Amino acid sequence: MTTGEKTRALAQWAFFTSLVAVIGLAGIYLPPLYFIATVLLPLPVMMLVLRLDIRYAALGLTAAGLFLALLITRHMEAAFYVLQFGLLGICYGLLFKNRVTPGKNIAAGILCSVTLTLFFAVGFYLLTGNSPFVLGEEGRQAAEQWLAANQSAGLFNDLPAEWQGSFGERVIATFELLIPGQYVVTAAAEAAFTYLIAVAYLRRINYFLPPSPAFTALSLPWYSVWGLITGLALTLAGDLFSWAPVAKIGKNILFILFYLYLILGLSVSAYFFRKVNLAKPIKIFLLILSAVYLPFSIMIIILLGVVDPLVNLRRRQP
Repeated sequence: MTTGEKTRALAQWAFFTSLVAVIGLAGIYLPPLYFIATVLLPLPVMMLVLRLDIRYAALGLTAAGLFLALLITRHMEAAFYVLQFGLLGICYGLLFKNRVTPGKNIAAGILCSVTLTLFFAVGFYLLTGNSPFVLGEEGRQAAEQWLAANQSAGLFNDLPAEWQGSFGERVIATFELLIPGQYVVTAAAEAAFTYLIAVAYLRRINYFLPPSPAFTALSLPWYSVWGLITGLALTLAGDLFSWAPVAKIGKNILFILFYLYLILGLSVSAYFFRKVNLAKPIKIFLLILSAVYLPFSIMIIILLGVVDPLVNLRRRQP
């Protein structure tokens, strides 16, 4: 590497490392920007892998993490935040650099994001003794304020009288029950949004990318139904024999699968919506009808998502 190349590499390293620090700072200090910062933070690390290599990315991530840990009073939270999403950036950088197909790329990114989220959540618990899977005092207060605001708006007036007194506690208990599943769903969503933004940016700079499949081609293998069977079995066994941890695991599996089958069902619905030859006004009317009867529509969409891995509805079409 010549002196000029070393200078350019150093300049790129400093630029992308600074971006990591600035985005991390915004995510920690500006709560409204937390999700946006979380989605964007892996991108500069990914670009370090693509433009330079993994050594520069690891060094930049370490430097940004140490900088934020020294600058912010919540040292461990800052370091964990940067490391968690920075490592996802390294993962995506390696996947794009090795020309991994889009389906495997996003699946690996989601798996990496979920694994990192759970790993750092457990690490936070081991180091501080505060379980991230239990609703804290601030979280409980926020939930109670949300319930009070909705009750004042009259949203719960139609509930049966026997539910009125304990409804708030039931909602908070359900929210706390599903915290592990919420971690997984949020991590998967963050990884998916990061992937989409990364693809858009890489195409803009003319970086070679394999062609991406259409959303209507999204599918799951037939054996994915065992996830649903496992979730139902654990939930029923836990409730029947009063095994609270077993029931909690089963309900969290079902909570995660709800979103997975919802997305798959939307893919199947979009496929048939495009394939069926109907007049445009009729299609618009069907969309409006689906929005009006949203609970029924969601039930049908989830049912399509559950059935499709077993039957492969789209392949059966001529």
